[in-house]
Amino acid sequence: MKSIVLIVLISILLLPCATAQDYKPTYFEKAELIEDLWFFQNKVENMHPLILNEVFAFEWSMHGNIAEKQLPDSLSINQFYIEIAKLVGELEDTHTGISFPYSERKKYMIDGGGVSMPFSITVKDHQLYVNEYIGEDRSLDIAGKQILAINNITSDQILQDMRNTVGVKNRECGDGSVEKMFAMSFWALYGETKVYRLKLMDEDAPLAINGVCNAKYFELRKKYGSQQNLDKYRLVFSDDQQIAKMSIASFYGDRQYNQFLKDAFQEIKSKGSKQLIIDVRNNPGGRSRAVDSLLNYLTDKSYSQYKSIGIRVSEELKENYSQKRPELYARIEKLPNDTLFCMDSTAYTYKPNYKELAFKGEVYVLINERSNSAAATFAGVVKENNLGTIVGNKATGENIRYYGDFLMYKLPNTKITFYVSPKEFIQYGGTKLNQGVEPDVLIRDFKYKDIL
Repeated sequence: MKSIVLIVLISILLLPCATAQDYKPTYFEKAELIEDLWFFQNKVENMHPLILNEVFAFEWSMHGNIAEKQLPDSLSINQFYIEIAKLVGELEDTHTGISFPYSERKKYMIDGGGVSMPFSITVKDHQLYVNEYIGEDRSLDIAGKQILAINNITSDQILQDMRNTVGVKNRECGDGSVEKMFAMSFWALYGETKVYRLKLMDEDAPLAINGVCNAKYFELRKKYGSQQNLDKYRLVFSDDQQIAKMSIASFYGDRQYNQFLKDAFQEIKSKGSKQLIIDVRNNPGGRSRAVDSLLNYLTDKSYSQYKSIGIRVSEELKENYSQKRPELYARIEKLPNDTLFCMDSTAYTYKPNYKELAFKGEVYVLINERSNSAAATFAGVVKENNLGTIVGNKATGENIRYYGDFLMYKLPNTKITFYVSPKEFIQYGGTKLNQGVEPDVLIRDFKYKDIL
């Protein structure tokens, strides 16, 4: 879901610069916003498994009541988006969220001649750093420097606010989305700015960097930006070809992915590699079937991806499933609403379509705090079934218990889209529900000889 952000953002920013005009934010009346807020709350309260916890349900409802009482007579679409995002953040669920109001960003950048930051950021260990600077002043050597504040807003505050907009509060699992959305989120959170004043570590005075329009931004990025390898899937070998390293950027499972697996394991077999490193660091997840596609090359024994799957039964979900998921509808049709129907692992055991090219050597799976969703599930299956060794600097970002299989909705007045998860997944790889898959080997320096 989060990858849609990049596609929409690029399509917006590639439009040529318009003649600068005064940008006038889109405002909505209080009655319209209350209707949207109630609509959103109703969907979450009727669909999300967390609401079955009475204590959490009460606290979450109170947050919604406070948000409603604090609504002014009118509010911009950006400010309302932030208010809804805060409520989403309370769920701590990366599979329930609200989409950024891209049409408003287009209105600002294109119709309003707006500007954006000519630098990108990265998040490391709960701190902000300059990732890349593409501005015209090439004397500025700020890439890699830690950011203490932007426009007098501390980096701690910025990171906390932005994590809320991507559905988490203070966990690192959403930091990839924070990085991708940084320029837009900064604008939505703190308003329009023509100049970004960066307070950097070891610098006495803030550094003023002028914003640039969209056409200028892409001109500068093409001229000065690094040409990073955007391959979603990659296979490399050690000099003696005994170690194969497979990098998988996502488990979305497109045709390219399946062809990559086939070609990769063919090459691994032909070279006679004895060790296989599967790198799912920074992998945000994807589809369960894509995990199965990879495991087809690693085991011939039946397994389950999850200890259990719970479905939050509701009238709305029954109606949805009756049309789109008849096999699940048959299971919940006669169950009472507001209950959690749980299926244990025996209900969805998978018999691998074992491949002739299957790897039979030692397997190592690299993880980090941004190995989420299906990537964390893959690591959990490997660990539970002793298919390899889990190696990482931290546990996976997604908790052992998480939510998913979301349904999409659109707010009636602001037309902002949002999505709600009606399912609870409990995966393998750990015993604490609020933690991710722990590494078997904790390692800070990812040198392959050290791993082996």
